[in-house]
Amino acid sequence: MKTFDFNRFLNVARWDLTINRKFYIRQLIIIAGCVLVPIIYKYLVLLANYELWNSVGMAMAQEADIVAVSGYYVFIGGAAYVLMFCYMFHNLVGKQARINELTLPATNLERFLWHAGGTVIGTTLILFLSVAMADLLHVIFGWAILGQTEFQSLTKATFDMSPSFILANEIGREKGFWGILCWLFVWLLSANFNSTFALGSACKYKHTFGYVFLFHVLWNLALLFVGAATIGFVNHEIVEYLERHLSLNLVFLILDIILGAILCFMWWLTYRLYCRAQITTRRNP
Repeated sequence: MKTFDFNRFLNVARWDLTINRKFYIRQLIIIAGCVLVPIIYKYLVLLANYELWNSVGMAMAQEADIVAVSGYYVFIGGAAYVLMFCYMFHNLVGKQARINELTLPATNLERFLWHAGGTVIGTTLILFLSVAMADLLHVIFGWAILGQTEFQSLTKATFDMSPSFILANEIGREKGFWGILCWLFVWLLSANFNSTFALGSACKYKHTFGYVFLFHVLWNLALLFVGAATIGFVNHEIVEYLERHLSLNLVFLILDIILGAILCFMWWLTYRLYCRAQITTRRNP
């Protein structure tokens, strides 16, 4: 079994969803609950205190709530990806679980692609459906309780408030090669951030978030120190020389290549660590 087989891949997916259904249901409830609870709570409070609101105050409160809830959803979305990447290899935590995983009649690539793809696509799908459900409840409750007929979409407001979407939107105004380079830069930054947690999940199966968060803090402090030291040593003549000889297109192209190489290396290392998983090791007893 050295080649990728789609039927075996589907069997791995079916087996994992069956054996670990409690884990996936729990994560689904946590993410969906965090998304739906604010909307339900908001309209329950409005229903209990409806006589205290006038039409003008209600309209202003609705608009302010849309901004607040959308910002909250952006935070929940980022936290959900971090959480799910930290638990991408949740089925390798226990000794017996590792035996079950490593003895599956499938290749390492098929099992790895299921965990990685399922994490990315599954989390995205859960977030989108949860926000869409919250949007639907917002419309139903707003019509039933407040008698509204026009609504601002929570889904659209959440996308509009996403930092990546805002940057991509601004960059999208730039046409041609420059716009593509800038958009790719934003996407690679986000992908590299989440890939760090995936790498941590392949390295340490238990308490992944704590270890990776500590790594993030130390890594960012190191980058800050290197950046500050570089700025201190670089003089104005070098800056002027670079400005004269390097265009912004070339700068972003170099940055994209570097970030792309780092992203590929991190996922290659994640895959290698997964392939070298053992039943018991010093790192994962």
